Amino acid sequence: MSDSIVGIDVSKETLDANCARGQRKQAKIFANSPDGWKLVLSWLKAMGSKQAHVCMEATGRHSLGVALALYDAGHVVSVVNPTQIRDFARTKLGRNKTDKVDAALIRDYAALFNPAPWTPPSPAMRRLCELHTVRAGIIGSRTEWKNRLGSGLGDSTATGLAAMTIEHFTHQLETIDRAIGETIDQDATLRGRRDLLLSVNGVGETLAALLLVEMPGPEVLRRSGEMVAYAGLNPSHHRSGSSIDRPTRISKIGNATLRSSLYMPALSAMRFNPAVAALVARLKEAGRLKPKQIVVAAMRKLLVICFGVLKIGKPFDPAIAMPA
Repeated sequence: MSDSIVGIDVSKETLDANCARGQRKQAKIFANSPDGWKLVLSWLKAMGSKQAHVCMEATGRHSLGVALALYDAGHVVSVVNPTQIRDFARTKLGRNKTDKVDAALIRDYAALFNPAPWTPPSPAMRRLCELHTVRAGIIGSRTEWKNRLGSGLGDSTATGLAAMTIEHFTHQLETIDRAIGETIDQDATLRGRRDLLLSVNGVGETLAALLLVEMPGPEVLRRSGEMVAYAGLNPSHHRSGSSIDRPTRISKIGNATLRSSLYMPALSAMRFNPAVAALVARLKEAGRLKPKQIVVAAMRKLLVICFGVLKIGKPFDPAIAMPA
């Protein structure tokens, strides 16, 4: 039996934790890094907790490190669908939206619903997540230097060094992509899931590998609608009586990495994927959506197809994805 309940709101840089042990409650913020994970374990020990039930939202690779550290230390870890926490928050009628408040909500959710324990991913999946974390850093650094080079550097030495730096990051990116491909090829489960994704027109090696890392498993997200909401591609309506009727937009409350990675593949799928192309043709014929909204609809359709092939374990079949 767990002797304390902990909610952790995970972000890329920080961990907002809220622990309840008996009548004692305490909140604390840690860095989302190996040193920060060690401090979380020390904090729980100082709270007198030998086995805590720690609950957090699924946030792709950002939640993996702390979840593994807690699991390896003997604590019970639950990783839940973020939509469930948001729905729970609505029942609490909370007026504030902060990381500290979110951590307390996650803790209360865990105490009330006792979510199922989380099963750690395989060593190959862990390595894939780590490689993608490094890859994201390389892409960010290369983009930064490209922007700097394009900002009007006039000195020849400065521009030369900037170009060399960009070339260095480009070589690093090629190395990390090879390592990602080898990691997937050497693991039967990852290889099979990657091949299913590659059967979808519009999905290439880069997107397939990223989807393997960023898409939660079926134990967290059970339906395609949940996956769409997780990526922040679900429509967000704002209507109030007869005075307010704002244009419908996507929520953007979700995994931004997953959402942004679908843009260029969706443009390709609009041309070469029969199911996506058919959707785009219907939307254009209806004439109600702007071009950008149609691209978002294509992104959503492509994500649903990817979720479907992984869920049923069969390659993409346009006849199934096409409307009746």
